[in-house]
Amino acid sequence: MFSTVSFLITLREAIEAALIIGILLVYVTKIGEKKFRKQIWIGTGIGVLLSILSAVIFQFVLGGFASYEEIFEGFAMIFASLLLTWMIIWMVKASKNLREKIEAKVDNTILNQQKYGLLALALISVFREGIETVLFLAGVGAVEENFWVVLWSGILGIVVAIVISILIFYSGKKINLKWFFLITSFLLILFAAGMITHGFHEFQEIGWFGSETHWFQQYVWDSSAILNDKTSELGKFLRALFGYQDKPTWLEIIVYLSFYVILGLIFIITSWISKRRELEIEESTT
Repeated sequence: MFSTVSFLITLREAIEAALIIGILLVYVTKIGEKKFRKQIWIGTGIGVLLSILSAVIFQFVLGGFASYEEIFEGFAMIFASLLLTWMIIWMVKASKNLREKIEAKVDNTILNQQKYGLLALALISVFREGIETVLFLAGVGAVEENFWVVLWSGILGIVVAIVISILIFYSGKKINLKWFFLITSFLLILFAAGMITHGFHEFQEIGWFGSETHWFQQYVWDSSAILNDKTSELGKFLRALFGYQDKPTWLEIIVYLSFYVILGLIFIITSWISKRRELEIEESTT
């Protein structure tokens, strides 16, 4: 078995971390400050170790909530979905001038002679991606219910990300990262929508949205005879990746569609704000 979602999440997160570390290493070499590379590598190593430690602790805590499984899984999936969505929005906005921002931080650190500044920058960058990955995979595990499949698929994603990063920074091969982030963003948005819907499904099971007779709890359709989300391999795959339900309730449909409407509004508003700022900058310089 294979978890496509787990693979995509770790692939993307690991590439983001590798890009930041790669930019740091290349830039300090470019400006003749190779002595700082040791700090960057040490910070990266500590960030990786802290991420692994966080994963172990989180898995232990997750196991400790067995008596409140539906509540914990529901909140974990909703929180992971919102965090994943925020990460996608941030990456779309930051990817345009990510290199410039990182290089500016390096210049500021060196200029102010901060002894462990680059170590801290590398550590925080890696640990941030690591802790996000831990939370995302907790949500995936709650949906797919097979820890080892999620784990080995995630590890494979990290390995592939390392290979891609090596090709980018050492082999000189061109990889269209713009399309990579665009495609993975699209797939992960679909996954986030399914994850947040599944979180509300957990709350439905413990009766937080009224009795079974409430219209919120009524099935909109029943396609279990055609594509069952528990017995069919395709159904289970679509359920894990896109949140497919063979018997969705009205609440799940409302949550699923509302997610896209709100996300669309956020993109429209943030794009409008960005364009206004660009126009203001242009007007102030002329």
